[in-house]
Amino acid sequence: MKRKFWIIGCVCLGLASSWGAQTKKDPLLEEEVSPPNRIAPPVELTGTFSVINPSRLVISSQEYQVAYSDNLLGFSAFQLGVGIPVSQWSNFQFSFFARAGYSRNRGVYALLSNEGKGSQSEITLHWIPLSGGIKTEYFIPDFDLIRPYLAISGGAEWLHQSGELPGVGGNFWIPFYNVALGLSFLDQPEADTWFGGFSFSMSFQNGLRRDQEAKTLSYDLTAHFFL
Repeated sequence: MKRKFWIIGCVCLGLASSWGAQTKKDPLLEEEVSPPNRIAPPVELTGTFSVINPSRLVISSQEYQVAYSDNLLGFSAFQLGVGIPVSQWSNFQFSFFARAGYSRNRGVYALLSNEGKGSQSEITLHWIPLSGGIKTEYFIPDFDLIRPYLAISGGAEWLHQSGELPGVGGNFWIPFYNVALGLSFLDQPEADTWFGGFSFSMSFQNGLRRDQEAKTLSYDLTAHFFL
């Protein structure tokens, strides 16, 4: 009987010692393992190639109205920009950006004079947009290869129109707003990296003048470079 009590006591002591060993905290485990900080992206230089489809582009000079959108399916443009990160909140990153671009188009378009007479003539159009805005980018948890973003901007575009007919030429400033949705690929800044990947976007731009109609939808391919 005493032997049974002695065996039971030894088992209890063994369990107690093993419990104490499990509950003893490892000083290395007491330190909280903080997640690695996301590298703050540096200033970006961007180059954007766009294919612009005007849904409504009608420019009115002193004597003529030129409806480009009637037979202009699309034209290419190039823009240079710079982006500056300003804040991070949760998985969202916010940055300011500014862009300037250029495009030139030449073709035969339909003209409507102030007297209501229609004609056709060769017209050359130069387009220079200047804009700035804010970009919101979302970091997908555990997946850094693709990041969706929303960019909202405003600015003004300078249009220079020239042609053979007198009174068709002129310079026009049209304020606008632009909304773009896109995806960034392989845009992971590192200490020794100068190339920041690509982004694809679709943007809608709308002019804010009543006497000049300028509404476009563009498809943009942007290359990112870190400064």
